[in-house]
Amino acid sequence: MRRITTTIALLGLSLFALLTPSPASAASTVEVTSATLVAKGVAVDLTLTVTCDAGLSGGAELILRQRSGNRVAYGSGWAPVSCTGQPQAVTGRVYAEGGGFAFNRGVALASGGFELCGQDVCDYPRFEDEVRITR
Repeated sequence: MRRITTTIALLGLSLFALLTPSPASAASTVEVTSATLVAKGVAVDLTLTVTCDAGLSGGAELILRQRSGNRVAYGSGWAPVSCTGQPQAVTGRVYAEGGGFAFNRGVALASGGFELCGQDVCDYPRFEDEVRITR
């Protein structure tokens, strides 16, 4: 009985160690800093301030939603990221979905996620912020 209890305790500790976030995961931060209309609302340049461990690189999926009357303008885009360990500006273009509505000046919801990988570790920070779209 004692051996079974010890085995269960060790398995629990092993599982806990596997589920603990890696240092890269704890270090990555994302903040939406600006959104600028492009081509009369066909797209928006979305700028993020990203801090992540040097040596990680990858991309960010960008999603933007904005109320347009009683409907929602929606778009998506992508931005490449190469981490330096310092805060850096990353800009990606979010294109309004075809057949949908154009973006306008005003408040929108920006969200998305990153896939940042290095030699031995990957990090997947997510973000969701309100942003004011300007010209």
